[in-house]
Amino acid sequence: MHWLLICCCLGSIGTTVSFVFSASPTTILQPRISMTTTEDDFVPLNPESLSATSCLIEQTLCQPSSERPQLAKDFHYASAVLDAWREEELNSEIAWCTEYNSVTYHDSDGTPLYGHWVRKQGSHEKDDTFGILLFHTGAGPHDIFLLWKAASLVMALDCQVLIADILSDESGWAWDLDRSRYETVRQQVLEGEGTVRPLLQKRIRAAVSVLKSQVDENRLSALGWCLGGHSILELARMNLPEIRAMVTFHGVFDGIEAPTVAVSSVGAEILICNGVEDPFVSSQTLENALATFQQYGHRLSLLQLKGAKHGFTNPAQDSNENPAFAFHAESAHKSWHQATALLKRRCSTLP
Repeated sequence: MHWLLICCCLGSIGTTVSFVFSASPTTILQPRISMTTTEDDFVPLNPESLSATSCLIEQTLCQPSSERPQLAKDFHYASAVLDAWREEELNSEIAWCTEYNSVTYHDSDGTPLYGHWVRKQGSHEKDDTFGILLFHTGAGPHDIFLLWKAASLVMALDCQVLIADILSDESGWAWDLDRSRYETVRQQVLEGEGTVRPLLQKRIRAAVSVLKSQVDENRLSALGWCLGGHSILELARMNLPEIRAMVTFHGVFDGIEAPTVAVSSVGAEILICNGVEDPFVSSQTLENALATFQQYGHRLSLLQLKGAKHGFTNPAQDSNENPAFAFHAESAHKSWHQATALLKRRCSTLP
């Protein structure tokens, strides 16, 4: 048995993640991950901290810099999300006080992955709160929309959130209008062997390990948007007992058939929020995904949202020229309400 210890620094803020791998000729390497931080590593997370004024949005959010990756497609995308974020904060009964930290971790192949940790201000480095993984869209992990959703979850459910990375996107290159790099990496990550996607599972397992190192390791959940539907489906195939709940929003599931033999499992509770008018989710691929979830022993609910197209949860889709995408306020509200109710019932200790 051989042991390998790798330590790396997380960006400019000094957070260290250590990985210990045990290896043998016949064993797949699995990361054992510990994350050490100080209070100074985290910075406030709110619309004003991300962009103080509208005239700075293009400069601070829509292009990568030495301080942060690109977080939005363009001015209109960023503005729409920031406006919705401010509105939710103003309508909240409690004052929002969230903070975040950009983290780098690795899968068992040693590939660096770039995520964001979101929590309430002043939270301990490790406590007994539950943890949530967020799996990103085709825009990658550096998405102001996901930071908003993470902050909302933290305040509503008293949890901690890791926005996971399945692309190894260090700078926000998944926002590039030239989609050739994204399509190449996407194809590699989603390559299947039989009824599983090995590389995607490695990257999911790395994210789960990071999350478990900081929260109650027996109370985890996961949410996925668009491309993140693949991650939720793969997480369901992995059948990790610590995952209690999973949710997809306009999730995409194509590519791999359901197993023919049912798997005995305690299973998680899963909510699928699907737009009836979504052209990227055919009835066949949706039925195959539902069958897969059920064959792996998970309890399943399907929320079919009439009038909803792809991206219906994101107000920034109102500026998307592609007619396949559109924000649908009623569907966004209904799906988010049901998702947070599920997470609270399955994972939270709040009354």
